[in-house]
Amino acid sequence: MQANYHTVFEIGLGSFPWVRVIHPLIFVAIGLLVMRFLKSKQIYLVMGIFVVSLASVFFLLYLVAFIPSFVKLRSDYVSGRSSTVEGIVQNFRPAPAIGIATESFSIHGVVFSYNALDDTPCFHNAPFHRGPIRDGLDIRIHYNEDCIQRIDIRQDAGPV
Repeated sequence: MQANYHTVFEIGLGSFPWVRVIHPLIFVAIGLLVMRFLKSKQIYLVMGIFVVSLASVFFLLYLVAFIPSFVKLRSDYVSGRSSTVEGIVQNFRPAPAIGIATESFSIHGVVFSYNALDDTPCFHNAPFHRGPIRDGLDIRIHYNEDCIQRIDIRQDAGPV
């Protein structure tokens, strides 16, 4: 039988924390609306300018914080600076429904642990999505330090 793998996660633009980075733009829009429609009073104009300025600063800070780390993590993956482990998932500990959302598991003695609610481009399964990792699952993982860069699940293709 030949092993066939199905990729369920790969670090890339889809795994970038877009929501966290774009979130301040909502406040930029609110500030601009306040400045546009409530400009009759000076206080609303000043408040609109303040909200737009503060939200813009947060937006730029998030860009500066997230983009360089994403580029490094993605570059490490693309250039092959990753380790690979293949085998059966053992000791899977799913994130609890309430409390700290940390999941962990091991494969051949390599322990993986991640906060399911982190804003990271690496694999982090949100508890309410019930991700692909389960005890006894045959998988292959590409990783670099604490970053799971790719997860492939084995599916037997049958005889060749």
